[in-house]
Amino acid sequence: MESIISDALVNHMKVNGLFTSKQFGFLKGRSTTLQLLNVLDEWTKLLDAGIPIDVVYTDFQKAFDSVPHRRLMSKLEAYGVHGHLFSWTNHS
Repeated sequence: MESIISDALVNHMKVNGLFTSKQFGFLKGRSTTLQLLNVLDEWTKLLDAGIPIDVVYTDFQKAFDSVPHRRLMSKLEAYGVHGHLFSWTNHS
């Protein structure tokens, strides 16, 4: 059931253009490896141009374990998730 809900949410986000070009990780053809290559290319261009950069690394591995359920549901609703998909997500 979790896989079905995940697929439906990702499809909803894709169809409605809710992902940015900077979204990587769980989208087909947009791996974290590709993201790393893109950002390294950007950094190299900046450094070659003499522009300094600062980088901050964060780890969001457990981020969704601490998201308040009501806030998550509010965000999903704001992104247009309704009907059965919203109900299934709300009871998962």
